[in-house]
Amino acid sequence: MGLRCAKLRRCSWCASSCSCSWCCCCCSEPAATERFKVLLLGAAGSGKTQLGHLLSGEERDAADLGPTNGVRCYRCQPDAGCLLLLTEVGGSEDMQRIWPHYYASCHALIFCYELSDSYEELLVSFRLLQRCLEHRELRGKPVLLVAWRNCDGIQLYDVAHAFRLEQLANECGCPLHMCHLGHQRDVWHGLAWLQRQLHDRAPALAQRIKYDLNMQSWQRRKRTLLSNGKLAQVHRQRFRRAHRKLWPLTLVSDVTQPSPLRPRTAPAAIFTARTQQP
Repeated sequence: MGLRCAKLRRCSWCASSCSCSWCCCCCSEPAATERFKVLLLGAAGSGKTQLGHLLSGEERDAADLGPTNGVRCYRCQPDAGCLLLLTEVGGSEDMQRIWPHYYASCHALIFCYELSDSYEELLVSFRLLQRCLEHRELRGKPVLLVAWRNCDGIQLYDVAHAFRLEQLANECGCPLHMCHLGHQRDVWHGLAWLQRQLHDRAPALAQRIKYDLNMQSWQRRKRTLLSNGKLAQVHRQRFRRAHRKLWPLTLVSDVTQPSPLRPRTAPAAIFTARTQQP
């Protein structure tokens, strides 16, 4: 039986608790840490910053209670084999315009909304969610919906049924899970679900991100070439023609008789000349 340290973890190769974050005494394989980028979005005041501090284990400053007007990054490590890099982007109308710039590089999406909002406000939030999921670079990626604040008489399955969230997820091919920020146990259960989805889809997501980033690079290069007018230029020397040989002309007395030095395919009266009669 191996030694145990203060922070125990579950070994992925055997069913025992290991004492080291890299390897255990009964396993020869090291524990590799997988890194996943998770995008944290939502309307302004939907609890994104509160969720980021909760998952990262950092205490939020008492003076930092306003909405995020920019980008914040958090690090969340549920276990020794997984590291989640959370990127929070502000939810104001101006910041929503830059959301698509982060879609290609993320592995998953965490979308926050306020459960105590009115029906019209919730409808606006879920329209933002629909716009995100219908984007080409987010289709098929796991999505974790996190509700903030309580509302008497409203449950999560009521929200899912009223706004047809399950149908939206099926149409976009995105695995969807809902949890509540007010119950930390429910949040960690949702995070464990997201972690399983990322582990199962890791190779496909890596290829997807590589392809989308390459496409973005090509689109930027194409716009640069179009703005400089390089694609509109005609490259005349790309396919060079062989130079035609000029045949010497001789003076003949009759225009109907071609020169014997000219090729047979040439017309008879183009390169001939008349001679002066004595």
